Amino acid sequence: MVYMNKISIILLLAATLCSFSSCEKLSEVFSPQSTQEGVVGGYSKPRNLTDEDIALFEQATAQLQGVEYKPMNVATQIVAGVNYRYLCKARRIDESGKKGKRFYAAIVVYKPLAGQGEPRILSIEKQSR
Repeated sequence: MVYMNKISIILLLAATLCSFSSCEKLSEVFSPQSTQEGVVGGYSKPRNLTDEDIALFEQATAQLQGVEYKPMNVATQIVAGVNYRYLCKARRIDESGKKGKRFYAAIVVYKPLAGQGEPRILSIEKQSR
C-alpha cells in the first residue's frame, strides 16, 4: 500500500511538471548545456562572422603591425566577459609592403563585461590548420 502511494505521488508530480510546461521545455530547464554547444567552460563550435565580430576583431587588432590577419570564423567562450577565438588567414608584410607566404593563425580576443575595460588580445598562435 505504501509502495503504491509513493508511485502515485511520483506519477502525479511528473504529470504536474509536464502539464505546467511542456516536457520538451522541462528538459531544457534541467539541461544546463541546452543553450550552449560543447562543454561547459569550453569554446562553442566555430561559426560565421557577424558584423559585430568583425568590428571587435578590427578594434582589438588595429595596432598590430608586420602581419595581415583576415578572420575566417569565430568561436566564443563565456568567462567573466567573452573570449573570441578567431581563425585567421595571415601573411607577414615587410617594411616595403611585400607580402610573405600565407599561414593560419588563431587570435583570442577578450571582451570584458560592460564598463570593465576595452577588448584586448590574449594570444596569437600559428596554426597548422
